[in-house]
Amino acid sequence: AMDSLGQMKKLSKWAMFENHVIHRCYAFWMIGVLTDHYMRCAIDTYSDGSFAPFCTILARKSVKPWTEILVRSFFGNDQDMFGFIMLGAYQDARPEKDNGPPRVKLGLKDVFVFMVYLMMALPLPQLMHMIFGSWAWPVFWSGGNEAPQDEWGWDYMRLNSDTSDHRWYLLMILQTRIFLQIGEVIGVPGWAQVIFYGATCAIPMQGRGYLFDFCQDRDQQPYALYVFSWVFRNWGKGCPMVLRWVQIYGFFYVLCFHFLRPLVAFITKRIPERCRTNTWAAGAFSTSQMIGLSMALFHYPNLVLESGTGLQWAWLEMSVAFLQPALIALGMAALPFNLAWWGNTTLGCYVFHFYFKDQVGMWVWSLCDWVAWDPTGLLAFFLIIGLCAIFTTFLGPAGHYFLLTPTLLYPRIVKAMAARPKAAVGAGTRPRSSPFAIAVGALRGCIEIVVGGSGNGKKRSKV
Repeated sequence: AMDSLGQMKKLSKWAMFENHVIHRCYAFWMIGVLTDHYMRCAIDTYSDGSFAPFCTILARKSVKPWTEILVRSFFGNDQDMFGFIMLGAYQDARPEKDNGPPRVKLGLKDVFVFMVYLMMALPLPQLMHMIFGSWAWPVFWSGGNEAPQDEWGWDYMRLNSDTSDHRWYLLMILQTRIFLQIGEVIGVPGWAQVIFYGATCAIPMQGRGYLFDFCQDRDQQPYALYVFSWVFRNWGKGCPMVLRWVQIYGFFYVLCFHFLRPLVAFITKRIPERCRTNTWAAGAFSTSQMIGLSMALFHYPNLVLESGTGLQWAWLEMSVAFLQPALIALGMAALPFNLAWWGNTTLGCYVFHFYFKDQVGMWVWSLCDWVAWDPTGLLAFFLIIGLCAIFTTFLGPAGHYFLLTPTLLYPRIVKAMAARPKAAVGAGTRPRSSPFAIAVGALRGCIEIVVGGSGNGKKRSKV
C-alpha cells in the first residue's frame, strides 16, 4: 500500500483494515478543516483578542441560525484536528513486529515535511497568487494592514500567517517527533515523556500564552526577523517559538503515540460480539454528532485549544476533543465505502486550501444570499459541504501529487535507467558517462534525499 507521503509499505490484513478506517476518517475531518477556515469559524477576534463564537461568513440574517450551527458542529471544531493527531500518532506508533514497542524513526521523511512547512509560507503563496490571481490571495489582512507591496520581502513575511497560518500543525508534529526521538534515544519511558511534555503546557508564559518571541525586538537585524518569521509564523505582532495551545496539541500526540494502541487493543478484546454491528457503529457516530452540537451551543469556541487560556476548562475540552473523533472512528469502521482517494490526499488539501480562504468565503456569502428563500436552511448547508467536497476531490489531490512529484518520479527514473541497453565495452577501456546519465544520476540522488527512508535497517541495493 502507498501511504500519504507516497512511500510503499507492506501491510498485514489488519493493518489494511486500519488504513481503510483512517482514510474514511481523514476524508470526513478534512471537510471540517475546510468549513472551519472557509466560513471563518472562531477565526475573527474582538478588540480584546478573544475569538468570535460563530462562523463570520454565516452569522447573518439571510442565513438560518441552525445552518451556522450545523456547519461548525457536524464536521468542524477541534474534533477534526484531534482526530488527525490521534490517528496520525496511531499510525506512527505501528510496531515493526507484533507486540513490539513504538519507534519514532525520525528521518528524511521528516525533513521533507519541514521543507513543505517552509514552502507553505514561501514560495507557494506567491506561486498560487501568480497562477490564480486574487482568488488565491488574502482579501483581508490582519490588524487592518494593507496588502504587502513586496510579496517576497519583509513587507510580506511579517504578515505571512495571513496566507499560511494553518501550517502550525506540521511544525507541531515535527517538534513532538523530535521530542519523542530524543526520549527514545536516552531511554526515557513513555509515561515519563507524557508527564514531562504535559508539564510544558502548564508553565508560566507571557501574554496570552507564548514564549521566546524573537520578533518583539524590532532592533534585530532584518534578515534575522525574516528567518524567524518564516520558521515560526508571524501575524504582524511577533513570532513566538512556543505557544501554549500548540503545546497542548503536541501533548495529545505524545499521549496517543505511547498509549492509544494499547488502549485500542485492551478495549477491542473486551467488546462483546453483539456490540460489533452496524447499528452500534451508527450509534457511535450519532453520539459524536450530538456531543459536537452540544459543545457548539453551550461552549464555543474552545478556550484552551484555541488560545491557551481558560485552563479551568481543559478537562472538558480535552475529553470531548478525544471522545468525538474516537466515536467517529468507531462509526467509520462500518462504512462500506473506499475513501482512499480523499483520505490519502489530505496533505495536498491541507497545504493548498488555505490560499483560497477569503475568496471562497466571499463566494459562500453570495451563495447564501441566493438561497435565502429556502425555509429549511439545509440547502445552504449542503451547498457549502458540496463546495468543500469539490476541493477535496479535485484541487486538493492535484496539489497533493504536485508535492509528491519527487516520490512518484523516483521509481520511474530507476526503471528507465535499468531498461537502458548497456553499451559494449571493449577490453581495457572504460565506459564514458554521457551528460544525460550524469544529470539523471544527480536527480536520482536528490530524490533519494527526499524520499529515502533512513532508520529502516535495510541497505539499498547497488545499481
